[in-house]
Amino acid sequence: MDIILSNMSLATQVLEHQEGHAQAVREHLAQYARLTNGDLGLILQLLQPLNEAVVDAGDKVAEFSGKAFGAGAEKMTQTREIYLEADRAAYEAASAVAGTLGATMPGYIAPSAPTLGGAQQSAPSRYDDADGNVFNQAFWDGYSMAEWADGTGDQAGRRVADGLSSSRSVSEIVDVRSYLPAPHAEDPEIESIRWKAGVIFGSVDWLFEQLAGFSLLEEATKPFAGNWVRMREASFAWTHTGDALRGLGQNAMGLLPPMASWTGKGSEAFLAAAGVVSQAHTVAAGPAGTVSSALKAIVMLSKEIAGLILKVLKNLERKLMRMAAEAAVPLVGWAAAAVEAGFAVYDLINYAMKIYKWLNRIYDLVSGMASSVADMADNYFRMADLYEGLVRGATARV
Repeated sequence: MDIILSNMSLATQVLEHQEGHAQAVREHLAQYARLTNGDLGLILQLLQPLNEAVVDAGDKVAEFSGKAFGAGAEKMTQTREIYLEADRAAYEAASAVAGTLGATMPGYIAPSAPTLGGAQQSAPSRYDDADGNVFNQAFWDGYSMAEWADGTGDQAGRRVADGLSSSRSVSEIVDVRSYLPAPHAEDPEIESIRWKAGVIFGSVDWLFEQLAGFSLLEEATKPFAGNWVRMREASFAWTHTGDALRGLGQNAMGLLPPMASWTGKGSEAFLAAAGVVSQAHTVAAGPAGTVSSALKAIVMLSKEIAGLILKVLKNLERKLMRMAAEAAVPLVGWAAAAVEAGFAVYDLINYAMKIYKWLNRIYDLVSGMASSVADMADNYFRMADLYEGLVRGATARV
């Protein structure tokens, strides 16, 4: 009985920890995954409502995750109290029998509740590092792989030892909050592209505006006036969220082996619920990874388009500077500039149209995020149904 009660107490603490972890996921999404209008350029404004919708759905997933774990902790506490009361009643009955036989037994002392130790696993030591150059990434990826291999070996050894032991104590498998660091998303390349484009083209853009009727520099760069670093942070925040949800699922599944020896009232319902909760969190992690990948793709495409635009601006700069130099020569130069302008306008407009075509690809990619919103919403409804099922099942079994 003492083993069951101690594991029940530890299981309650594990469940309470997951409730807190789920709240931490909500805070992480709110702080890093939400993108304001100021974080986005003109062309990416379409992303803002989609991003808001998917963050709202992710917040609901985490909210009902916390409620599910909270309901489980509350029910486990109630069940432990029932077992503890039964243990107390049995002891007092035995004490009464002993009294009729002339023996004296000490008063009942309730088993002390153990304190849950630290989690067995946490995020790799380089998990929250910003991307470096390719050589740094290769080195640290190799280091992380070696670290993972060592940790996996240690974990396998513990699993074997736990499996061979006659009794197994409840523990928390994953430190979920270690997967929720502040994203490090420095990207100096983006600022370099913006700066170069402004320097190369800014001095002669006025001539293009006279020929075409609009400023190409303004039209080409204002879609990228948003904060790409913040978009990368949002992408990382979704990666962190997916890993945290998987950690929540692992912690729920980790309750099954040590609690499997519990065969009393409520044991089957608990074991089944732990398995379902674990699976639900594993499924919920999928769309989080999809959203992260979509945001990374948008940033990468934006960088690629900015590079292409930079090449176009370099070509236009040469044309426009030559035309400006010709226009500086009275009469003959004016005529030459006018003739060249007549031939160049068509090419200049084509360059502008190419830029718009590239920008349209971003629209297409952003529009594709609508499926991610639907997937995350499905997970929200699934998690809400899970919470309702747990609450109704617990009430029916009272």
